[in-house]
Amino acid sequence: MTQTAPSSTTRPLLASLVFLVIYALIFVYKRFFSEALYQDEIHFLQTAIQFSKEPIPSLRLLETYGELNTPLPFILGGWIIRLFGEDIFYLRMLNFVLSYGILLLFIWTPPRPTARLWVSLIGIFLFPSYYLCSIYYYTDIIAMICVLLGFVYYLRNSHLVASLFFIAAVCSRQYMIAFPAAILMHLVWQSYQQNGWGFIPVFFKQTPWPAYLLAVLSLVPWVLLWKGAAPAAEMARQYYETGKMYNLGFVLYASSCISVYFVIPEALMTRRWGHYLAYPRKNPLLFLGLVVVVLIIAVFFPAQQTNNKYFDWPYLGYVDQGLTLIGLSGLVKQLLYAVLMLLLLMRFITPELSLGSWVLLINLLMLGKAQLSWDKYSLPTVLILWYLTLFNAYWPLQKNAEA
Repeated sequence: MTQTAPSSTTRPLLASLVFLVIYALIFVYKRFFSEALYQDEIHFLQTAIQFSKEPIPSLRLLETYGELNTPLPFILGGWIIRLFGEDIFYLRMLNFVLSYGILLLFIWTPPRPTARLWVSLIGIFLFPSYYLCSIYYYTDIIAMICVLLGFVYYLRNSHLVASLFFIAAVCSRQYMIAFPAAILMHLVWQSYQQNGWGFIPVFFKQTPWPAYLLAVLSLVPWVLLWKGAAPAAEMARQYYETGKMYNLGFVLYASSCISVYFVIPEALMTRRWGHYLAYPRKNPLLFLGLVVVVLIIAVFFPAQQTNNKYFDWPYLGYVDQGLTLIGLSGLVKQLLYAVLMLLLLMRFITPELSLGSWVLLINLLMLGKAQLSWDKYSLPTVLILWYLTLFNAYWPLQKNAEA
């Protein structure tokens, strides 16, 4: 016992120190966050200043502020400004510290040390949006740490605490609703697998569904306040309602991003391709169905970026820009997206349907309703998928931890 105890903390301590040094180097490299405002920071800072004048925001402010996402990051930003002054440095430091906190949750909250820790941490940093959201005052880090804490406490069976963190996440970005919704669907699916068609009374009596339903319903007051998905004036300014009612092309591109930032790095770093090679043989009808679905989407609902008076960048995101720069376009690029989507679905769509599967499916379905396509919108999904890989044997995700 005395010999194994130190080893149980060696890897977490080493990882914590390594990333503390990395963050210190980034802080120096970014000139101590003294650079000029970056893109959305220009209006995010002004919104935080607006909220600093009302530490407890009025209904009028909540109804009319000029952003599309729910206001918790701006409320917190307003408190920081009220304490330290109207300097973007302090808001960037808020995100930077919370970003390091996300890594500490990866390092310290799994039940036992695992070699997959380094794979997951490297995987997070392979996603360039994580770095960008960490060094600038963007709203994503606050939403993601709330979502991650929701999963931490879900896995510890502290469901009320988990619900409160999911509610905070929804109060930071509306589409964070996908994560408590995924847990709800997972609880339903678990009950069905264990009890067949008699699962309904078991589900209602023996699962913590009220906590996660409450988190899902926490979006309703915002919708009622705004009479829509976001403040009406800002939706009109950004031409939100002029896009497609539902965009399968965005689902295709989001699937490709998650493949690029999770599935492929995971397979390369763990050298486990056997699942993909065996999948057609083990699940022939399911595999054929997935092939048909992704081909239909790629051919008839290709991934194309929104183009209007507010947004005219031609690329779907960084992955799309990279493929375009090397000369891929048209049907060839769409078919490559189809291959990436197929890999993703093969990774997660199995008869078992793990928690990771539901996280993926609900998020993909939600991103079809996005205003724009952007790699960053898949970042919370990738973050949680990396986290779930820390909890049990490699296939499938989460099986042992949910027992």
